[in-house]
This record gives sequence, C-alpha cells and structure tokens, in this order.
Amino acid sequence: MAFVQITDLHFVPAGETLFGLSPAERLARAIELINRDHSNAEFVLITGDLAHRGEVAAYELLHEVLARLDLPVHLMVGNHDSRAAFGEVFDSPVDENGFIQFVVPTAEGPVICLDTLIDSPARSDGALCSDRLDWLGQRIAEVPAASPWILALHHPPMTLGMPYMDSIRLADGDPLYDVLAPRPPAMMLLGHVHRPIHGVWRGIPYHIQRGVNHQVAYTTAGTPELLFCDEPPEIGLVALAPEGPMVQTRAYLDEGPTFEKP
Repeated sequence: MAFVQITDLHFVPAGETLFGLSPAERLARAIELINRDHSNAEFVLITGDLAHRGEVAAYELLHEVLARLDLPVHLMVGNHDSRAAFGEVFDSPVDENGFIQFVVPTAEGPVICLDTLIDSPARSDGALCSDRLDWLGQRIAEVPAASPWILALHHPPMTLGMPYMDSIRLADGDPLYDVLAPRPPAMMLLGHVHRPIHGVWRGIPYHIQRGVNHQVAYTTAGTPELLFCDEPPEIGLVALAPEGPMVQTRAYLDEGPTFEKP
C-alpha cells in the first residue's frame, strides 16, 4: 500500500459542530485507525475542503488534530477553503502563481496534486486556468516514461447524474483532458461529492472518496436539491503498481467485529 486518502473534513472552529457532528472528532477517529493499522503507508493525502467556511480558527484546530498523526500529511484545498487563511496556519507548497499544488513521490510513481479552487465564497464549482494547466503539463512531462502516476484534484470533471453536484463540478473538463490525453494518469483521486463513486472518464479510472464529517445523500437524476446524510465516513487505501492502481476503503465508524467461518 502506498498511501491513504481522506477528504472533505469541513473543519469549524473549536467548540462548534457542523450539522450536529464534530469534524474534529471524526478526523481524530480516522487518525487513530491510520496510526494503528496503516503505519506502513507512505503518507496521508487530504483532497480538499479542509475547512467549512475557510476560517483561520478552523485551520488552527485542524493543525492541532493532525499533530496526532504519525505519518506525513499533504493538504489540498477545495471550494470551501481559503488560500489566504490556510496559508496563515500551514506551510504548504505553493507554485509561482500562488496555487496550492505540488507533486508527492511514492515508491511506485508520483501523485500530482492540482488546485481547482475558485477563491470566492460565492462559487462552489472548480476551475483550471491556463497557468494551472501549464503547470500540470510541465509536471506530467517530468514523470519517467515507464512510471505510472496519479492525478489528485478536489472537483470531479465528469457528470455523475446528481443535478446539484453536477452543477458545481470542475468547469474545465475538456481543457484538462487535452493536457492528460498524451500521457493519462493511471487513476484520478477526487473529493467534493461526499459519495463513494468509481468509474472511468474518457478512459481514465477515477475514485471519489466519502467525506469525513458528512455525506451527500444519494439522489436520482430527478432530485435537484442538495441533501445531506450521516453515513459512515471512510478512508481510502491507495496502491499504485505497474499492473495498475487499486483503492480499498474502510468505513471506520461502522466496522463490525470480525469472525471466522464455523
């Protein structure tokens, strides 16, 4: 196993809850599981929406809780985040244009982490400007020819049949694919949707991870509203091998006891 993915923490300041739930307590439970059972992982990757309202106090609490993690952690931003507030608390890699995007090496191949945030409280969709697409193209060109690689981004570029979430997906799917097509990733790791969804987009496998604090309720194509639910959160265990990527998930608040066949 190469690394652990978690996503959509939605931290609020200490003493507050979100939808009656505690993001800090739920992340702490995930950290307990990772420290106990997955200490052989190379790192933890958190794919955005670290805070719910982008407050400095929320990032300060997140910093405090993450101090309990025994593994290195890499933090991406999502549409609920603020780059400025995040930067007051965390020392994260920033490219020459101020975007929070970076490459994480693994034993099997690199993970390229892309910033899709539109830094405006009025926007929940994602975007990729020419600067970010150029940066991505440059990073892909640096991947050794025989090495698989993974692309991580917060917003999915594909439609999922969930009207509200589809309305706030990544707006620039076509330009993204143009950059990826000559050397596509082995897999895309995504957040934002708060649902376990897995598929193939234009020939590229993708995995969308459940959120830590709350989930988006399953709805049909005829349900335009955004509805939430308290389904168990998960961590993703990501392996990238020459024969192909694999993701296993663990619902860490709802794992029943183990038993043997009689």
